[in-house]
This record gives sequence, structure tokens and C-alpha cells, in this order.
Amino acid sequence: MSLSILFKNSGYKLNNKMPKFFLDLKLDQIKDALYFQAQDSYLIPYFYTPLNNLDDIKYRQDIFKDFSNKEFYNQFRQLFIRLYSIYNAYIENKEANDNYFNKSRRLKIIYEYNKLINDCIDLFENNKYSSDGLKNVYNFFKEYRNSNEYKTFLKNIDNVREVFKKIKFTFILKGSEIFVDKMEEHDKDISNDVLEISSVFSYGRVKHIPESNYEPTSTIDEEIYVKLKKIYKKDFNTIDEFFENNSDFYSNDLLNIVKESRFYFTYIQLMDKIKNNNLLFSIPEVSKSYDEVSIDSYDLALAIKFNYEKRVVVTNSFEIKEKERIIILTGPNQGGKTTFSRQLGQIHYLARLGVPVMGINNKIHLIDNIYTSYKTEENIDTLDGKLKIELNAVKEILDNASSDSLILFNEIFASTTKIDGEDISNLILDRINKIGSLCLFVTFLTDLSKRNDVIVLSSNVDPNNKELRTYKITKTLLLGSAYPSSIQAKYGLTYDKIRGELNED
Repeated sequence: MSLSILFKNSGYKLNNKMPKFFLDLKLDQIKDALYFQAQDSYLIPYFYTPLNNLDDIKYRQDIFKDFSNKEFYNQFRQLFIRLYSIYNAYIENKEANDNYFNKSRRLKIIYEYNKLINDCIDLFENNKYSSDGLKNVYNFFKEYRNSNEYKTFLKNIDNVREVFKKIKFTFILKGSEIFVDKMEEHDKDISNDVLEISSVFSYGRVKHIPESNYEPTSTIDEEIYVKLKKIYKKDFNTIDEFFENNSDFYSNDLLNIVKESRFYFTYIQLMDKIKNNNLLFSIPEVSKSYDEVSIDSYDLALAIKFNYEKRVVVTNSFEIKEKERIIILTGPNQGGKTTFSRQLGQIHYLARLGVPVMGINNKIHLIDNIYTSYKTEENIDTLDGKLKIELNAVKEILDNASSDSLILFNEIFASTTKIDGEDISNLILDRINKIGSLCLFVTFLTDLSKRNDVIVLSSNVDPNNKELRTYKITKTLLLGSAYPSSIQAKYGLTYDKIRGELNED
């Protein structure tokens, strides 16, 4: 594996297929916000490929820590964006016609390429950083510049530059005809006073005929080069040999670093947008401990949406102790329960990517996978009902989940009776308890909260207005029903309301 700014250890195979749970957790929307530019689409497989070990996660996290120095980060970003632009120009030039006009452009690209190599080394030598990833990048640049191959490359550039300096010429443009000749000592060099037609050759322009409406073009330049080759045959042989031997000058290892660096740029750019709304990110402490904490975290997909709509996102915190493996979340409709489940899933997934996650003081268990089962619709093609679809999905989850998995159930079994739903749910929770997975069970089946192996969370309403949702999720006592007073008030079915209408009649 070549030098990587994303992977400390080799052995990772990029996943080109979107994971199943992405749509349920709206991670696809986060992906779209990160890679909305076509030039960044190659980064999508990196977003689909979570890391499996703590070393690789820390490798990326430490780079994000170094990039928290905004001055250093901005300089790094500018240089690497320029290196990426130079690469694109290099490819475009390489695929263009192999004429002298394009060769002259290639030399300009080579000059800029070498300048950027030195600028990058200066950047690292004049700044502080501690991550292994950036240290590896700095060492790469030093070794690359000090390599015999690169030194020979520089020497050849100097040689061909000297050849170019010797080529001075005059030309006469008359109508569609061009006459080119060597510049003699008595010829006046007025090239600094007129529009340049080449960045490589210096020349004198004599007997220019105004009525020809001359405008320099690649076709005219190429015709001049072809005629000059007959005059400076030996020098042009040296030039041709240089370009033939250095057609692939852009380092593949450097290209890999440059392209991978955009993974950091796109994520930091997204964070900067979201942080403008006073929403925080932090680098989580990822470990194999089952204790978890997150303060003031939120659904990132919702934050992206609300950022465009200029709306406020409500944050939520949670704390899960090692033995608290099953969480029952209930409460009124539209109270933020589904949003909280997505938030929990997003944080665990993004933590595996080694990126900063939503909220502060985050302590996250290193999961091996996420399994989701959200509201489903009946399948018309197979005539399968919602219950059968949900049971099949749950069976697949339970067959594959481990003690390191995160399972998110969101209002499943709503199509069956309350008693049947509770019986099925209890059987499922018994199985999950044996497996040891972390499970969030969003449900209206509030009797599940009476189990002694669960913790109970609830979405809340304003105590002064039962119809007003606060979108805050908090720990609560055992629940007997899912906010019946709120539902009654919403539909005008409270005792006082009904009694008042009867009295009016």
C-alpha cells in the first residue's frame, strides 16, 4: 500500500456500495452535502468504508487535531488544492496533442510542480504538528526531493531551460504567412513591449504589419515552433528528448496523498458551516469500553437541512453505562424520537470514520456494525404485509448482530395489536439481551419500559402546553402510556372540552 493520509495500516478495501442503514440514518444526505462537487465523487467510497481498529481511527483523529490550527490548515489546504489543480492540468496536457505549443505549457506545469514541492516542505518545517500522518507526509516530501531520480529530473529541467534561453528569433507576419529567422545581435529585442506569444521562447518582433490583425494563437505559435526546429535542430532534439523522458513526472504517491487530503477538506468545510449555528463538533474518545457519553449532540443531516432553512436545531445529551445495553425511547408523536435514533447512529458511524462528531465530551464504543429497522410499507409485489416484512428484517439483524453491534428499531410492529406487539418485542429484547448488543427501541409500547433490563428515555412536551414539543430527550420513570393527555388535547377530547361542549348543547 502506498503512503496514505487516511489509513495507518494496510488491508482496507474500499466499499463502493452504500451500507444498508444509510437511508434510515440519513447518512446519504450527509454524504451528498460533503461531496456535492463532481470532482469529489471519488471520495464517496471512503465515506462508505468505516475503520475497524482504534489505531486507524486515532491516525485520522490526530490529523484533525493538527488541522485545528487554522493558520496551518489554511496554508496546507491552499498548497494541496494547488497540487490537485496542477495534477488536473498535467493530465489535460498529457492527453492533448503532442505539439510544441502544449510542450511549452507542460514546462510551465513542471515549474509550478517543483515550486509546490519546495513550498510544502517549507510549510512543514515552519509549523508545529504531532500526528503520525502529517509526519509521514513531511518525510515523503523530503525523501522525494532528495531522491536521485528527482535530482536528475531537476538537472534535466535546468538543462532544457538553458536551451530555451539560447533560442531567440525574429518573425515577420504578412497576411497568413509567417517568416521566422534567428535573432542577430543588431536586431532590437522589443518582446517586453508587445504581447507575448510564448512563455518559453524569447524573441524579437520586426516588420510587424498592423493590417494583418494579428492575434497570437496556438496554431501560429506551433507554426513558429516548427520553423524554429529547422533552424535550431540540435537544440530542439534536446527539448524533444526531455519531454519524451519526463512525460510522467507527477509522483503517484504524491497524487494519492493529494486526493486523500480532500477527505479532510470537505469535512472541515461542512463543520465550519454547521458551527456558524453554534452547533459544536469534537473528536470523540473511541474505545472498547461500553460506557458512552455525548453532550449537546444532534442529528447532522437535520442540522444541514436547517442550516439552509435558517432554523434552530435542538441538541440532546445521553449517557449509557456499561450494563445499560437496551434503551426504550417513547413519547408523543413528532417529539424528536426518530431524530434522536438517527443522531445515535450517525455518531457511532462517524466515530468509526475517524472524524469529529456532533457534540462535546463524546465517549463512544467501537462498534462493528449498525443494524436498523424503521417504519416499513407493505410490499405490493410480494403481497407481504408490514408485520412479515418487519419480522424478516428483525430475524436477519438478530442472526448477524454481535455484542459490539448497534441496533436501532424505530416504531416497528405498529401494524399489529398492542398485546401481540409487546409479546413479540419482549422476545426480541430477550434475544438482544443475550447477544449483548447496544439497542435503541423507539416505541409506543410503553409497557416495555417496565422491564428490569432496560433504561427508559422519553421525548418531552412543554409542561405548560402539552401540545408543544421541546424535542428534548431525557431519562424518565416507568411509563404507563404514551402521553394520552397530549393526544387528547390535540384532538379536543379532554374531559373539560367535552363537558363544555355538552353544556353548550
